[in-house]
Amino acid sequence: MGIDHRKHVRTLTQLIVQYSDRRLFFTEFISNLSLGGVCITASKPLEPGTRLIITSSTQPPIKVNGIVSWTKKSKKNKLKYEIGVRFDKLSQDQKAMISDIISSIYWETNQID
Repeated sequence: MGIDHRKHVRTLTQLIVQYSDRRLFFTEFISNLSLGGVCITASKPLEPGTRLIITSSTQPPIKVNGIVSWTKKSKKNKLKYEIGVRFDKLSQDQKAMISDIISSIYWETNQID
């Protein structure tokens, strides 16, 4: 295995996301999220370099721009693909909203009973 050079910690999740490459519109799931980007579990692969508009299913929704970094066949589901997308030029408000989502996911999955 190679060394992971990510700047941000990934948070596992199953959030619904809508995204568009400005030609087609997709609704899929985010499998992990960080301040740097997302991994989308998708039905169709996308070429690296493809620019996307991504809208979260959260309330309020967050709309961000992203660029596909990589695409590969899913190891969990051979009929799906994993698409790594890095966020492009996030505003401070977008960063704060994504941080809030990550925090809420963390607290939902790490509740102390």
